[in-house]
Amino acid sequence: MAKASNLTELLFGVPSNIEGYPEIARGFLGRGEYGIDAFRRYVRELGYSDAKVEEILLEIYREAKRRCADTSYEELLAAICSEIGAFYLDLGYEGAEKFLLEAFNLRNRLYSSEKAFLLANTMNKLGIFYVQNGKVEKAEIMFEDAYTIMKELYERFKEFEFDYALAAINLGTFYFETYRSDEGLKYLFEALEHKHALPCGGAVPYFNIALCYQDLGEYDKAVEFYIKASAIALDKGFVDVKESLGRALKIASPEQVHSKVEELLSRGEIDRRKFVELTSILGRLG
Repeated sequence: MAKASNLTELLFGVPSNIEGYPEIARGFLGRGEYGIDAFRRYVRELGYSDAKVEEILLEIYREAKRRCADTSYEELLAAICSEIGAFYLDLGYEGAEKFLLEAFNLRNRLYSSEKAFLLANTMNKLGIFYVQNGKVEKAEIMFEDAYTIMKELYERFKEFEFDYALAAINLGTFYFETYRSDEGLKYLFEALEHKHALPCGGAVPYFNIALCYQDLGEYDKAVEFYIKASAIALDKGFVDVKESLGRALKIASPEQVHSKVEELLSRGEIDRRKFVELTSILGRLG
């Protein structure tokens, strides 16, 4: 990736000549990092809180908004709104909806284009916001439409595999959380087919599949998937191994869980190292 030349490119992936906070911007540019999370870490290292991050993001937003009579700034404004919405979402602020809806409206014209993944990304964030705020019907619309967009894009271009898998995870997890585990399994297994594209290596869909099976009373399958999630998470993270194995021990005896670990080893689904680590953790938990 070529080195970014300005703060908006680092934060939002869209270059511009918008400037501000030169000392902070220069320091962050020199680090070669990208994204809001990296910027938050950098600002904290300087001794500031997230309030400073918010101040900077809102100043950039206001400047982009002022320039939006020039339609060339719409892409940047949409990216800014989406990222501020995600930032507020992480902090639990209700203001997330305002910015995510603004991004949604700006990106709505991207529907059916190759850039529709940006629209789907915003819709997934809106879905999460609506779940957190008890607006289940709105969340369902967002998650289902985001999934549909990403599935069509993946099948059409054979790209955006990560975004497609993530949309399937979000939809499947939403169905689990709204007491439709049987339907959730369909989308979580679909995501699992693309686990190589996920940073978690499949640990998250395996864990959520286990939750669905447990909810459906299929405890043997739930135990197996808790163990599979744990085995991957030993290397990849994303799932708390102790929590996952602890859940298995709540629905099966220690002997049954150990037997399932041995079965996965004999089938070649986990290696000897992971077998030793998993049984060691189970010993401490049991």
